[in-house]
Amino acid sequence: MSRRILIIEDDPIYSSLLSNYLLDRGFDVFSAATGKEAVEGLSKIKPNVVLCDLELPDISGLTILENILASVDAVPVIVISASDNLRDIRAAVRLGAVDYLVKPVQQLDVLEYAIENCLTRKDLEISYEQERWELEDHLDVIFQDHSMVSRLAQDLAPHEHLRAGAVLVDHELGLNDGEKVWIDYYRLADNQIIMLLARAQAMTGQDVVALLVLKTLFNPILRSGLSGNMQLLSNPNLLLTRLNNELCHSRIRAAFDVVCASINTKTKEIRWSQAGDKIMLSHEGHPDLAMGIWAKATYRCHTTKLDRAGFYIACDNTWLRASLN
Repeated sequence: MSRRILIIEDDPIYSSLLSNYLLDRGFDVFSAATGKEAVEGLSKIKPNVVLCDLELPDISGLTILENILASVDAVPVIVISASDNLRDIRAAVRLGAVDYLVKPVQQLDVLEYAIENCLTRKDLEISYEQERWELEDHLDVIFQDHSMVSRLAQDLAPHEHLRAGAVLVDHELGLNDGEKVWIDYYRLADNQIIMLLARAQAMTGQDVVALLVLKTLFNPILRSGLSGNMQLLSNPNLLLTRLNNELCHSRIRAAFDVVCASINTKTKEIRWSQAGDKIMLSHEGHPDLAMGIWAKATYRCHTTKLDRAGFYIACDNTWLRASLN
């Protein structure tokens, strides 16, 4: 995978600092000190990610950002600027910047994470677009092959129930729901369980692909949680916010109804968040906007105690349940 980074920064010291850091981490780094150099570099270098300052000596960084993202082969842009003015931040995000970091960036690993996120997402978008065009070109043929659909759908539901302490998590997949929903649950550190039910609203016949894309976005967060970074997995509202932002800044054209719940098996506390209104719950809670529609959507966190009645999530003919053993 190509890892070419173009740094557009007129401060030679800061540009050198970023370059050396990224070179040490295996990136191919190129620098431009002016807007003119940046425009020339974009066509010659064909970077995979651009780091762009807003304050350049000849051209506004916002102008460069707009030109980059208006091109056919748009490159992900991370803005790094000394300005923490909300107007600048809103303008950059509105134009399509993937991220906005205020310099000096105190922890450069944050920058590395942002770049890796861009590269992963770009690969995902390309893969998704290829899948989408293939599906559109061969939709009738592909989806007459029920075995192919079944193989894709097998990745969207667990094969075993989960027991952790006094808590049992189980599910039942509706007879005709295998292509429509994604169910997942995992035992985590610190007496935690994460459980999730999602339903895609994609183009006809593409729900499976859309759900696999969502699962692919979730997997790095899960791996981080299994390594001990529990912030997102223990706060479902933050998790949905992150996933929604990822979806909205991609070219994926689908909306998602999602319920995500975090359970503490020791205290029996359940924290859950809900995007969209197509999924039913046993406990009252007002759903927020479906994911993949608006990047600025926020999600509320609801809490309850797990008791003998259990905690149910249901969609179509599929249900997911947490109960006491």
